[in-house]
Amino acid sequence: MTGRKRAQARALKFGQHVAIAGTQMFFGALTGAIRLVRGSHPEGWRTLRYGLHRDEVLDHMEPNARVKRRKPVVFFHGGGWMMGTKDFYSHDLLFLAEAGHPVFNVEYPKAPEHPHPWILRSVFKALTFIRQNFGDGGAVHLAGDSAGGNLAVMAGILCQNPDLLAAIEPDEGPLPEILSVTSLYGVMDRLTCLNPNTIVGPTMIEAYGGPEALAQEVGPAHAITPMDVKFTRHPPCFLTCGEWDPLTASHDMYAKRLTRAGHSVKSKTYAKATHGYFNFPEGAVKTACRRDMTAFLREIEDGA
Repeated sequence: MTGRKRAQARALKFGQHVAIAGTQMFFGALTGAIRLVRGSHPEGWRTLRYGLHRDEVLDHMEPNARVKRRKPVVFFHGGGWMMGTKDFYSHDLLFLAEAGHPVFNVEYPKAPEHPHPWILRSVFKALTFIRQNFGDGGAVHLAGDSAGGNLAVMAGILCQNPDLLAAIEPDEGPLPEILSVTSLYGVMDRLTCLNPNTIVGPTMIEAYGGPEALAQEVGPAHAITPMDVKFTRHPPCFLTCGEWDPLTASHDMYAKRLTRAGHSVKSKTYAKATHGYFNFPEGAVKTACRRDMTAFLREIEDGA
């Protein structure tokens, strides 16, 4: 867009770069291990480019043709805005296709090289691409885990509040209707991430939002979490978290805010679950989360 102020890469301290590099190496090794165990993409995924940046790609999966076709789900992966990959989730998202949802698994550029609002602009670029290239892309559900849960909820808020959306300056193009947003242990409150229990939380916040985002209060330019944003409209929301997740307070705080304001919200805390359970091996928590998410999406579409 002409006249846009380009977001600048964050200048981090040496120790922060070391922490980021170490975490990225860990995620890279974990991705390799997952691929060895699971193999590459399950059959049926196809990869499409939605933008010019090398990371502006998404995977698309058509739903099970034997069940009722439902609205698409657009998923954003976690990783503290700095790392992670859509490839973590290829197997974990198959349950949505089995339930009848076309699925879009979105990759995006990372901080600190691409700080706020760069990533959100890529998110909107992906949503515009989906609407323009898929017949049922005019109305979608958004979902994500951790930082991806943050992106899903933030995108839903911005899409329903045009004044806030304009400040992000997304690429011009039609955006789909946002039917709902689902956050799996998402970053709903910036200050919760500054708690020492989140380990690399302050580094993630600074890498994505800049040093100004470390303050107790921030202005609109550094409002990187839903709790920072003043909005009037909000899509129906499903918030999940684990009992032992350091972000549980963030989850609870946001659920209470939405409830007090009269917005449609469902909240679920899974007993004895930690951060990242959506990517864990099959188990009771993961099964329950899939069941609850599928039921929430069905309720939104069927008006139950």
